[in-house]
Amino acid sequence: MENEFLDKMKDNAVVQIWSEKTQLEKSDSLTKGYASELWDCARISMT
Repeated sequence: MENEFLDKMKDNAVVQIWSEKTQLEKSDSLTKGYASELWDCARISMT
C-alpha cells in the first residue's frame, strides 16, 4: 500500500512538471511560478 502511495506521488509530480512546462510554453498560466506556489501549500499526512 505504501508503494502505491509513493508511485502516485511520483506520477503527480511528473504531471505537475508537465503541466507547468505546457502552460509556460503556451503562455497559458496566470503568472510564472503560480502552480509551483500552489504546490508549496500542499501538505501530506501519513498516519
